[in-house]
Amino acid sequence: MNCYFLKTGETSLPPAHLIGFSHAYRPVNQLIKQTTLLIDLTKSEEQLLQDFHRTNRKQIRQATNYDFQIEVIDSPNLTDIREFQKFYNKFAKYTNTYKCGAFHIKTMELLMETNNLIITRIVSRNSNEILAYQVYVADQDTAFSLYSASHFRSKADAIDKRMLSIASRFLLWQSILYFKRRKNLVYDMGGLTENKNISSFKMEFGGEIKEVYSGYEATSTLGKLVLFGRTIKLRKG
Repeated sequence: MNCYFLKTGETSLPPAHLIGFSHAYRPVNQLIKQTTLLIDLTKSEEQLLQDFHRTNRKQIRQATNYDFQIEVIDSPNLTDIREFQKFYNKFAKYTNTYKCGAFHIKTMELLMETNNLIITRIVSRNSNEILAYQVYVADQDTAFSLYSASHFRSKADAIDKRMLSIASRFLLWQSILYFKRRKNLVYDMGGLTENKNISSFKMEFGGEIKEVYSGYEATSTLGKLVLFGRTIKLRKG
């Protein structure tokens, strides 16, 4: 089983031989410490926007000059997931990152089945082209950015690149507002990585840096064997 957003004070977990934790907000044995950026959605819309870097505020204002359409898929199906996979893997090709494979699809399917998967995207009304995606894991309190993708790097034309830059920021802003209207309390930017460009981009949306913990904890002998086998498999590639 997998547990998202474990918070301080939560001690009761469903029985399982092996528990996967993603972005637990309190330390758990054997987990890896990371940092993430949390945006307080109880702030007013004006306060949230004011926390953004001035470049982001400028580009969000400029979005009104484009014929953008925001789409929120709050009950996605497998076709929606497959469409995202196709878009993301083109993005992965140009950014030299991992592709969205069978494991990732299965993860999203499981989240879909528990009504914890939300997809947002921005579309050009003129061309009907999807410009960018955001994929979220969400419960009642937290909205966690699982995937983010645009085809910015596949464009050679400077005007197209500028448009996609604006579209990506506008989508993220509108997604934040969607979760605020949904009464979520926290927007989790999905972790700060060693990639300085990605971390710098995320930091430009405000928020507070927090420590989170991810990984696996074995609760039985069988769980320990499964975890050992998984470790060996990863080492072998």
